[in-house]
Amino acid sequence: MNRPKLAVMLVHGVESAGEQYAARAMRLLGEEFTRIAGVPASEALVMEPAFWAPVFEPGQEQLSERLGGRGSRWLLGLLDTLAARASQGSTLALLAAASTAGLRWLPGLGDAHFPTLRWLIVHYLGDAVAYQSGSDGTGSYEEVQATLARSLHTLAEKAGGDAPLAVLGHSLGSVVSSDFLYDLQNAGEGTPLSPQARAELGDTPLERGETFGWYYTLGSPLALWAQRHPGFGQPLTVPHPEFDARHPGQSPEWVNVYDPDDVISSPLRPLSDAWSAAVTEDRRVTVGPWPLGMTPLAHPYYWNERSVLVPIASALAQAWHRL
Repeated sequence: MNRPKLAVMLVHGVESAGEQYAARAMRLLGEEFTRIAGVPASEALVMEPAFWAPVFEPGQEQLSERLGGRGSRWLLGLLDTLAARASQGSTLALLAAASTAGLRWLPGLGDAHFPTLRWLIVHYLGDAVAYQSGSDGTGSYEEVQATLARSLHTLAEKAGGDAPLAVLGHSLGSVVSSDFLYDLQNAGEGTPLSPQARAELGDTPLERGETFGWYYTLGSPLALWAQRHPGFGQPLTVPHPEFDARHPGQSPEWVNVYDPDDVISSPLRPLSDAWSAAVTEDRRVTVGPWPLGMTPLAHPYYWNERSVLVPIASALAQAWHRL
């Protein structure tokens, strides 16, 4: 008899540049799960990345080229390549990219001074601006939701429609996943789930969000997003209100993982009583190699750090043994 499986969705942040962004994270999580659970991760976990970066890539490329001219293509390509490697934990790639940040001007780039910093603004801040601006019906917000819905549907097909769901969201991916799961969770109470997302979803408990029980926000800027709402708003409910009925005896949790040296992340529980009740733990960690781990450049390292993934793997191993 086949044992039930856990569904795990990984949602990247703004630093991702390539659909293999989660390859190392999934490998490390699988290795630690296998070691702790005593069973191969391939028999117990179904892991699926939600790759939403392509929603914004055409606009980013057009903007960068118009600001820097066609002569900037070689630099933009180089920075994209380095970002892809850095998002998978390459310190050399991160250092190489950072080493160009102080360049004020390069031949062929016209008035686009500090080209690396401009690339950083377009790709990092630009993603956040374009995503949030898209919530006014211009399409980006809906397209991102559809990407996550597609991954959720894939998980339902591979793991089963009643599989318990864990979600890992890094950086802006924690905002994206929180928005999607909140809209999915409250779709029956008037909160709109985009038609594009609805079209990707089937009618299974997993795809209705009812099996969502574990949430791990890594290097999350959710505190910045929460200030848009009076009293910092109402956070996502973890687990889903229907979770205990479908998977009794489990220990669901929302763990917010942050490094004090990462200026993008912060604890979430101090925001309000509602956030304190919603978030199980603000987990303080140290990520990144010395000396980068003692600077804001720690931000890309969370799910490439075994020390971050071990407690997550342990929680999932315990959950699987309770199924």
